[in-house]
Amino acid sequence: MKISCPVHHKLITFLFLLFFVASTRIGLAAESMTLTATPVRLGDDFSIRIAPGDKKQVQIKVRNGSAESVVLESRGIDFVVGEDGSTPVVLDAEQADARWSLASWLTLAPAEHNLASEEVAVVNVLIEVPEDALPGGRYAMVYHRPLSANESDFSGSGVSQRVGTLLYVIVDGPINEEAYISNFAWPKFLENGPIDFEVRVDNQSDVHINTMPVVKVYNMFGKQVANLETEAKNVFPKSEREFAGTWDKVWGFGYYKAIAEASYGSQGGVMTATATMWMIPVKLIILILIILLVVFIIFLSLKKRKESVAQVALPDAADLENNHEKSDNSEDKT
Repeated sequence: MKISCPVHHKLITFLFLLFFVASTRIGLAAESMTLTATPVRLGDDFSIRIAPGDKKQVQIKVRNGSAESVVLESRGIDFVVGEDGSTPVVLDAEQADARWSLASWLTLAPAEHNLASEEVAVVNVLIEVPEDALPGGRYAMVYHRPLSANESDFSGSGVSQRVGTLLYVIVDGPINEEAYISNFAWPKFLENGPIDFEVRVDNQSDVHINTMPVVKVYNMFGKQVANLETEAKNVFPKSEREFAGTWDKVWGFGYYKAIAEASYGSQGGVMTATATMWMIPVKLIILILIILLVVFIIFLSLKKRKESVAQVALPDAADLENNHEKSDNSEDKT
């Protein structure tokens, strides 16, 4: 039996398929878009220092790695560091803390780019510091996005695509530098390694710091047995960041002392923290004692069995004496 299909049903089906194909192509085009901003960070080495009332120009680049041309917009925005201590989270003008804000001091030229595939655009960034600016660090991100992108794409997921340059600026003047180790997570007791540890650095300075905590380990005799370095990282003002590492020692015995040290700032500040640990392989010791006990029991059993065998093999002393008397009597009769 043949079923007829009305014309409007065919039209709806066709439009649905057309919409599906178009959406798929748009999604694939969005996924294939590749933008690269260089450098990833600029001025984090304290190289951009500007006095209040002065200005300075720097350059950054953005490359279109896509197969098709794209129209980009560049703009400066403020950011803070996420809870993980490394991921930048962009802020709008109302959310930004004026103490660390830099975006309002930036002028970008050009702010719009029409880039062909593999083409690179140079963005001139003019930094103008107000006369009344407080000394210390200022931070912003020079961000690039397609003009077709939604405003919601400009935060969160957009930052994770690495299409921006983090800009660090130091306003010259008397800067407070103060940092300390707020937590040194080191085990107090272990049977065996490896030993994982964490050092949390709290930066209360007016500027970001770059630091690399080092953990020195000493045994019960005061001899240094390890020098454990962590990865160098930036810690932003009024924030904390964790530094993790591992001591690959597997077996040990006794008391160990660990000292975490980290230098920071232009004045050569040093922060320290101390932790102690006992490493005693309890299970291994119990296993060794059990083995020794078993060996001792086996030794005693073998010894006792040997003595029993010897006693059975040798005649009794009384029997020997009786045999001797009988032998004497028999000689006398003879």
